[in-house]
Amino acid sequence: MKAGDESFERLRVALDELAIGEASELLAEARAEARVRVRSMLGDALTHAMLEHAHEQLQRADRQPAPQPETRGERAWYVYGVIASERAAAITAIDGAAVVQEGDLAAVVGRVALDEFDEQRLREHLADIDWVERTARAHECVLEAIRRATTVIPMRMCTVYRTEGGVREMLHRESEAFAKALSQVEGKGELGVKVILSSAREQPGDDRSSGAGYMERKRHQLGQEAQLTEEVQLATVEIHERLCAQASEGLVAPLQRPEASGRRGEMVLNGAYLVEDAAQERFHEEFRALQAQFESLGLEFEITGPWPPYNFVGTTIGAAL
Repeated sequence: MKAGDESFERLRVALDELAIGEASELLAEARAEARVRVRSMLGDALTHAMLEHAHEQLQRADRQPAPQPETRGERAWYVYGVIASERAAAITAIDGAAVVQEGDLAAVVGRVALDEFDEQRLREHLADIDWVERTARAHECVLEAIRRATTVIPMRMCTVYRTEGGVREMLHRESEAFAKALSQVEGKGELGVKVILSSAREQPGDDRSSGAGYMERKRHQLGQEAQLTEEVQLATVEIHERLCAQASEGLVAPLQRPEASGRRGEMVLNGAYLVEDAAQERFHEEFRALQAQFESLGLEFEITGPWPPYNFVGTTIGAAL
């Protein structure tokens, strides 16, 4: 068999086809394995961070925002967020919430059962997805009510102190950071924007006929997919930059897998934007313009909020005593 022979050409085409198929399968497997490893690493990091926070900050703790039935044992202070003391009266209408004031600052708190949040119980709770979801929703519900009343610096879920004195000491110790954060987010809310590359978008045909024609169509398909990937990347950069132009601040959060986002398709942007209340409508107008502009690429848009500014306050605020 020599180069140029019909048999040789058929063999070459067959080998090329096999190589492309193998390369695609290997790439898919590598991506799947990488995602599993990253998910495991993120899960370990999140669990470690939550347990560290719990161990340091809570040998004191429990939660439940609204008034709750009588429980046994000692009661503790669950801190939802921090506001300016002059706005403390605005909290009185929120069920189950009270304030602990220290100077110019006030912590919005709820009373909870201390024995519910010891280290062992917290470990058990963190393994219970339903408990985590219920706790997160209750935490966010109270913060939303606070935000509607006044500017709030949100605290991390399960920020609990054994004594009222511990809360006051935290406010005193962090007073400078809280004052700076309150000034930064005054009159602003956080909007979230997710952009998904739809899994239902039209794909190039996959004709399995043999020969040089198939190889050419396969190369063309791969070229189209590479071009789409590049166009989506450029679109993502433009979307984020234009939304940042309508916001006081903007940042990109880690992308979520479909199981977490609840959307089919690949997330390509998970943005958070700190937007002045007076600029909310302008931000939404730009969002709608971007949505119309990039719909042809198969991009789906989702906007949420305004929320308390979770992503725009220092991560060390409210650290353990």
